[in-house]
Amino acid sequence: MPQLQLPVFAEGVHLITPHLGYRREGDEIVYLHGMMPVFLHKVDDVASFKMIVSQFYLNGNAKQSELVRAFGIKPLSLKRWVKRYREGGPRAFFETKRKSRSERQSGSSKKNPRS
Repeated sequence: MPQLQLPVFAEGVHLITPHLGYRREGDEIVYLHGMMPVFLHKVDDVASFKMIVSQFYLNGNAKQSELVRAFGIKPLSLKRWVKRYREGGPRAFFETKRKSRSERQSGSSKKNPRS
């Protein structure tokens, strides 16, 4: 009978699932699968956080309920991030938002008051 090897996490790791966790190292967050680091980002890098959480969900590494519990995020927010990831991939979190049609039209129709 094969012996199971359970993941062993170092002290200070917050579990997301029995195999997936994260910890803060200075100004960075490091995500671990077992003992192996799989991703890291700066503490204030919200776009990277949204991207990696969506990726964990889509790859089947974590369930929605596990991610919601681990990070205290709203289920609807996670659903929106996952949708964005499905539609645009990882780059969708890092692209600058384009102005809406109404914002572009209102900006171009204004006349210079000095003319």
